[in-house]
Amino acid sequence: MGEAFNPELHNAVSMVESPDHESNTVTVVLQKGYELNGRVVRPAMVMVAK
Repeated sequence: MGEAFNPELHNAVSMVESPDHESNTVTVVLQKGYELNGRVVRPAMVMVAK
């Protein structure tokens, strides 16, 4: 959480208004993502600040 949204690592499920986070910042991780040998096996499902 708190990191910049990266479409190669994250799957944005929804966007939410958040005065505590900058725009295009991950606010909630709904499902953890996985990498294997430097390749993304499953991107993380996240909510992103507008």
